[in-house]
Formats: sequence, structure tokens, C-alpha cells
Amino acid sequence: MTNSNLAQRSTATKNSIIYYGYWITLAAFFAQLISVGTQNGVTSTMLDAMSGDFGWERSEFLLGQTGSRVTMALVGFVVGAWIDRWGGRPLMVVGMTIVGASMFLTSAIQEFSIAGITVSPLAQWLVLRSVTFTIGAAMIGNLVVNVTLAKWWVERRGLMVAIAATGVSMAGVIYPILTAIVIEGWGWREAWQVHAVIAWIVVYAAAMVMRRQPEDYGLHPDNRTAEEMQATRGKAVREDFENSLTRSEALRTWSLYLLVLTFGTAGIGIVIALSLLVPLATDAGYSLIVAASLSATMSLWAAISKPFWGYTIDHYDAKKLATIGFSIAGIGFLVVALASQMSDQPTVRYPVEFWKFNGELPLIFLLGCTLIGFGFGGQIPLQETIWGSFFGRRYLGAVRSVGMPFSIIFGAIAVPGAALWGELTGDLSAPFIATAVCWFVGAILVLFIPKPKKKYSESSPESPDIAIREGYSQLVNKSPLPETPEQNNSPQRRFRLHSNQSKRSKYMADKD
Repeated sequence: MTNSNLAQRSTATKNSIIYYGYWITLAAFFAQLISVGTQNGVTSTMLDAMSGDFGWERSEFLLGQTGSRVTMALVGFVVGAWIDRWGGRPLMVVGMTIVGASMFLTSAIQEFSIAGITVSPLAQWLVLRSVTFTIGAAMIGNLVVNVTLAKWWVERRGLMVAIAATGVSMAGVIYPILTAIVIEGWGWREAWQVHAVIAWIVVYAAAMVMRRQPEDYGLHPDNRTAEEMQATRGKAVREDFENSLTRSEALRTWSLYLLVLTFGTAGIGIVIALSLLVPLATDAGYSLIVAASLSATMSLWAAISKPFWGYTIDHYDAKKLATIGFSIAGIGFLVVALASQMSDQPTVRYPVEFWKFNGELPLIFLLGCTLIGFGFGGQIPLQETIWGSFFGRRYLGAVRSVGMPFSIIFGAIAVPGAALWGELTGDLSAPFIATAVCWFVGAILVLFIPKPKKKYSESSPESPDIAIREGYSQLVNKSPLPETPEQNNSPQRRFRLHSNQSKRSKYMADKD
């Protein structure tokens, strides 16, 4: 759909067309499916296959994941501001090109010499996974699509982020099993090639759908009409825009650091589960396909639960819901750790039969995976909704990119640390118990995070509602507001402030 088509359709009534925000949500679903699938969904299944072939320790393989998260943090800091300025489409096209090429190069890893220097397979893996692949992945994943969604949705933000985040969970359902099937049928090299081709096809298509924000096309968030935007029904959308905090303003609030600590601590559980659940199960004596099926079960329940979380987020206190979700996930980790120590436990026939798998799964393991999946199924929509409602959508890309490095580094340290802990003790159950504690800590912290308030300067109109109406009107009428805090002192900005002051004086005179 071209920009002119969008502009023409914006003049129609809201019920006569499909709001373009729904297409954005669909594109975000597929982008996250591929992004998370190729980053995390393949990790636990590839771990033993590649490590066994090259004689690596698990902790050596996972160094690639650690480096990946550090790179993601650094690149994400830059990408966040780019999203606010240019939108996700150009970033996703460039990023997917890099990701696909990196996966093909990974499939060709083998020892070689250049200028008399031997380059080991491990060194190649670390460079490809930690640097090249991750630079591309940062341009197609969570930050890009969720910031875009936050700009297209305000009142229904929780539900739409949850629907799109179902792609994250479905990645955990599809990728471990798909990877296991290809590895057992052909090999891990062919598995990387298959993933690269699929990723190119899907993400290029999704990128063509992405648009920066509805106001660029004469539309409004939540499919509000121009009349609704000027009335009470549009107040939430206007306030979300005008009460947005810039990056520098957000950095001066305690709320930002508490959010980073809370979701970073709890988020450790997601990367641990996606990276080490399969090794935990195989160490307990189960086959790779059974272990992959347990991981898929966890992700399946995360996907099933997302509509529930999305609906409740839009109707109830998101912080209290986060406490409930984190607690359920923490209990699930304890159950899984217990199941890994049970040499004999009842089995249950799984309702779906997979290739070379008759459907028999250990019951206690299955229960733990179900709890983990349902609990962390709400983590992404809860996090994105809380960040969006706290800091607004106007500078959200720049603000979210500030918090990303810290939360990503938590996971970067946690995964190889847990793997090394397991190698030293010969048991991965202890790291899973420690991760459960992280979930419980996050469940408590989130309750005490205050929502920051926008501080209006003396140059703002005395009525905040007037400021909101004027600021939002400027955006819709293509008189762009400053995209970054650095533009706040530009001559254009000073002229607009002077204009606002004149309007305020006229408003007060008429009022008198």
C-alpha cells in the first residue's frame, strides 16, 4: 500500500476500511517470529550439535550468545533514535540482509588459515554470532517493532503488543522442533541455511508493510477520527503524545532505572529457559526431540496466554499483573528443576505427534514448562505497555534504547554463567532455582515503581490540555515537532514557542 493510498483512505470514515495499524501488528508478529527464532529459538537445539562437532564446551558455545547481547545493547542504543526519525522499514531491510548472510556464513564454519594465521571454528562462531548476526538482528527485532506498535496504538496497546508478541512465543514452538528435524535428517549446517532462506522471505515481506507513525499519513492512533481527537475520546491519545518524556528527561527519573532493574532481573528467566531448557532435559536422560518438544510446549503456552495478558493489561493495573506473571514463571522454574532430579516420573501423551516422536512427555517436566510459558507469556506486552504508558510514544524509541543495554547485559552474563555453573557442578538444576529467585525479586520490585510525570516549562501554555491540542495539531498538519532533544533549542522550535505564548495570551484575554 503506497503512501498516497494511505492518505486518501484517511479521509474515509473509520469503519469503512481496515485500519492500517492492524497490518503493522501482523508485520510485527512475523518480524518477531523470525528475529527471536533465529536468535534464541535455535540456540538450545544447536548447542549440543555444534559443540559436539567441534569439541566445544557448552559455555564456549554460549559465549556467542553473551557477545550477541552486548552488541545488541550497543547497537540498540543507536537504533532507538533511528526508529523515531525514519521508522522501521529501512532498518528491517538492511538488518535482514545482514542476518541471512551471517547464517549462511555460519553454516560454512571450518578451520582455515590466512596469511599463516589459523582461524579456529570457535573464533569464527564468536565473530559471526556476537557481531555480524547481532547487528542485523537489532534492526528487525523487539525494539523496532514494539516502538512502532506503540506509535500506532495507545488505548489498545496492550492487546496489540500481545498479539504481535505471539510471534516470539511461536518462535519457541516452531524453531526448536524444526531445527531438531533438519539436524537429525541432514545436519546443523543445512539447518542454518534453511533458517536463512525462510528469514529472508518472511522479513522482507514484513518490512514492506511497516510505517513510522499514523500521523505521517493523516491517520491517528487507535483508528480515531479527527473529530474524536478533538473530543474527550481522543484525550488519552493526545496526552500520550504530549506528555512524552525525552531521553534526557527519562534519565532524570527513578522510574527508568527501576524498570530496567525489574524487567532485567525477571527477563533473565526468559533467556535461561530458551537457552538451557533443552540441555537440562537431555542431561536428565531425555532425547533431543523430547527435550525440544518440552521447550516447544513452554513456548506454546506463552503464545496461548498472550491474548489473555493483552486483554487484561488494557483493563487492569499492569504492575499487579506483572507480579502475577513473574510469580507463576518462578514457580515453573522450581518445578522444572525438581523434575530434572526425578529419575522416574509418570509420562503423558502429548496431543500433537511430531516427526519421530510418539508424544510421550514426562508429566512433571511438562507441568513446569506450562507454568513457565504461561507466566512469561505476559512479559513482553507487560513491559512494552508499562514503558509506553510511563514515557509516552513520542520519543519512545530513544527512551527504550537507553534501558535496553542494561537489561540485555543481565541476560548476557546470566546464560554463560549458568552454563559454567552447570559444568562445574555437573547439574543445571541449581541455576534454574537461582533464576526462579530472580523472577520472585522482579515480582516484588515492579509494585513499587512510580509513574513519572511530565514537568511543563514556563514557556508552555498554562492549560496542559491546550498544549496537548496545539502540539498534536502541529504533528498532524505536518508541522513537525522536534524529533530529538537536541532540536529543542533550534530557531524553528523557539519560533513555535513564541507562537504558543501568543496563543496563550490571546486565550487568557478572551477568557477574561
